[in-house]
Amino acid sequence: MIFFHDLQPLSAGERKRYEARRVKLEKSEAEVSKACEKFAEVETGRQLRVRSEFMFRAESAELPGDPSDRRLPPPQDRPPSTRLPSPRGIALRAYLTALFVAQSRNPGTHPGNPLPLNNIDTVSWVDLFATPSELSRKGDRNYVTVRDKKVRQLHSALDRLSGDAFQLIHLPNRNKGRGKYEGFQLLHERGAPYEGGSNPDRYMVAEERVPWLPAGLFHNGWIHLLEDTEINFLLMLAWLHYRFGAQPVFVASDIRLRQFGLGKDAYEAHRMLNRFGLVDVEEDPNRHLDGYLVTGYNEGTMPKLHRFELRREGFDEQAVPKIRSAIERRLR
Repeated sequence: MIFFHDLQPLSAGERKRYEARRVKLEKSEAEVSKACEKFAEVETGRQLRVRSEFMFRAESAELPGDPSDRRLPPPQDRPPSTRLPSPRGIALRAYLTALFVAQSRNPGTHPGNPLPLNNIDTVSWVDLFATPSELSRKGDRNYVTVRDKKVRQLHSALDRLSGDAFQLIHLPNRNKGRGKYEGFQLLHERGAPYEGGSNPDRYMVAEERVPWLPAGLFHNGWIHLLEDTEINFLLMLAWLHYRFGAQPVFVASDIRLRQFGLGKDAYEAHRMLNRFGLVDVEEDPNRHLDGYLVTGYNEGTMPKLHRFELRREGFDEQAVPKIRSAIERRLR
């Protein structure tokens, strides 16, 4: 699929974003390779299976002010998946990774947490993440290693996930001076109730049919290199296929905003995912990039919604070369 946008030269801002992503890829490549090797040593699920409540709210949220395709509900009224992202944070990836590892256990069971947080003598949680961090100096003699930085990122993510706003994990050792994050426990994907209160339910490996993404998301390094908006688009698409089957699917803006909590800018993640070979897109040929009709417009005729299809086989490819190739093609 060739988008109208792809036929146009990159603007200065777009080129800068592509260049930044290429730099991030280069800085992350070695770490991604290590993380993939560590995933191969850990027992995991065969798929990433996520209950609907994580990415979709059954009752539509209210939108503040005048209706707008770019106006989202307040953060507390969005599903956990689209509230978790934060600048340079890994909370969304951390929770999905923990689910994937937990799903090695039998359906209907409450999984334990056998992995240490950071132990160089065995596979640890910190080994399952890759970041573009580099060795840096702290003072005249000391250096902060990449592993140290990843530990800090993971601590921050676990603090966020366990906070009152999310309640997606429980820290049984929270009050201990050391080892606060060891043995963290997963809670139900619904997280904190929208109306306030607590999430009392420990996570149980799903016995029922739920939305899913391929294991290649982790084993081939995609989880480390996709942006949070792209991961959330994939989760939305997984939910739509769960609900409507393998056919090409679409989502109206009202549902996207009120029930998925996914804004217009995040919706545009489908363009990059298509370039990576993870999503097929059937685009209205009469639409311009900004959504306006440019040809074939008849007054009173509604524009067509894009149709999407998750290409699960795309996750069977290694993320690094696939993403590098897509970026370099667009920068030519």
